[in-house]
Formats: sequence, C-alpha cells, structure tokens
Amino acid sequence: MDFFSTTLAKVCLYFIVFIIFIQLLSSCMQMRTTPQKFQENFAASSYQPTFQTYEADGRKMNYVEIGDTSLPTIIFIHGAPGSLDAFEKYLQDEDLLQKAHLISVDRAGYGYSDFGKSEVSIEKQAALLQPILEKKKQNKPLVLVGHSYGGPVSARLSMDFPDLVDAMILLAPALSPEDERVFWVSYPADFFLIKWLLPKPIRVSNDEKLAHAEELRKMLPFWKNINIPTTIMQGDKDWIVPPANADFAEKMIAKKYLNLIRIDSASHFVPWTQFDLVKKLILEQIEEFEEDGKKQ
Repeated sequence: MDFFSTTLAKVCLYFIVFIIFIQLLSSCMQMRTTPQKFQENFAASSYQPTFQTYEADGRKMNYVEIGDTSLPTIIFIHGAPGSLDAFEKYLQDEDLLQKAHLISVDRAGYGYSDFGKSEVSIEKQAALLQPILEKKKQNKPLVLVGHSYGGPVSARLSMDFPDLVDAMILLAPALSPEDERVFWVSYPADFFLIKWLLPKPIRVSNDEKLAHAEELRKMLPFWKNINIPTTIMQGDKDWIVPPANADFAEKMIAKKYLNLIRIDSASHFVPWTQFDLVKKLILEQIEEFEEDGKKQ
C-alpha cells in the first residue's frame, strides 16, 4: 500500500510540475510584442508607429502603421504562428519609409486580434482584413506582402476584393492543397486535454494547419481571378512549405502576371534571410507604379 501511495504521490507531483512548466512556457510563447515595447524599438527613428484597432464580424482586429499616408500602401501579413512584429525590420527601414506607407497586421487569433480565438476559414481571414484595405486604398497603389499562411490570405484578398489590391509579393506561401504538409504532432495536439495546455499561438496555428488543405481547395475556382503583378519567392530547402507550392502557383497564375523567384539553399524564413531582396522587390514594384503614373 505504501508503494502505491508513494507512486501515486510522485505521479501527482510530476503532473503538477508539468502543468506549471507548460503554463510558464505558455506565458513565454505569446509571440507578440506589446504596443509599448514595439514603440520603444522605434525611439531612435524619425518615423513613429501607431496602433489601430477596429471591429469586423464581431472580432477585435489590430494593426500597426507607419509613414506618410499619401504614399503607396504596403501591407504585411504574417504566417502561423506569428504577429505583426514579424515585419518590424521592414517597418524600420528608412528606404521603404521614404517610398511607402507601411502596415503590419495581426491576423485573427494572433497578437492583439482576438488573441487565442481561431479562425480557420481563409475566406473569413481575408474578410476580416478587408476594412484595412478599404480604408487605406484611397486611389493609391496597394501591395500585399504575405509570408507562409499569410500568402493564401493575401491571395484570397486579391480574389475577393480585386479593386483593393494592385500587386502581391508572396514569400514561401502555402498555396497548394495537394502539397500541404501536416506533421504528425498536429493530431495529438488537437486532443482537448493537450490543446488546453498549449500556448495560444500554437493552438491557433494548429487549428489552421489541420483545416488548411480543405481551405485551399475552396480557393481553386478563384485563381483565374488573379490578374495583378504577383511575385512568389520560394526556397528550395523549405521543409515547412515544400517547393512544389511554387510549381502550383506557376500552373494557377497567368504567366504575364507571375514573377517566380526560386532561391537555392533558402529555407522557409525568407522574409528575414532574404531581407535585402524582399526590400528590393517592394521598391521595384513601387517604381513600376510611379512609371505607370507618369505614362497616364
């Protein structure tokens, strides 16, 4: 009896320690920067970011903007998990700020956009961001820059609201339903007891991951609607979003609109490892708008 009592006591103790560890881990894995801390990071800059919130379909949405509002608008859309601070380096870049008004969003469920509340529908994800595009378009060019899961959200925005998007730059975008990679850990992570223990961004990301292939299939009929300049950057060493996604894009987007860039030995994290190239692509797109404006 003493043996079983001692064993049970140890199991209970280990379980309590495990719960405490998970909760501490969760508090450290919020994957978001507070607005106060984010603004402090711009203390030395001549440009200062401002945070904006709005409500859409009963959800509170959050984004940050910086720069001259009279310039073309660049909207950055992060992957899964993530938050608007993923593109902080871009928002601090003086060259970009001289040419564009920069916005980075918290997608639904991340950052300060209904943190922890999942939205697995890509169509609804896009609709929740549409108010930003509607507000910022104002007869100026508007470019979407989407990374990973932010890629199909950007594409869906272009499909559903074509009058609001003038160009896209998609970085390692997860676009192909047949090439969507789900890792085995996603399935046990969906079990309610384990799910409850996970950090909120991981929980939301896993919900999106399990629904992603079906959501991409829903987009298949609408790829023919993409008729704007679209640049896709894909690394050939990307083990999260396979390079076959670039092949899919090549089939689905008309050749005259597509600029496909394959990068040798690049991973999934091209927004940061290929910062200079991504910045160059953004600036070149803005220059094209300027040249088109001169011709009119």
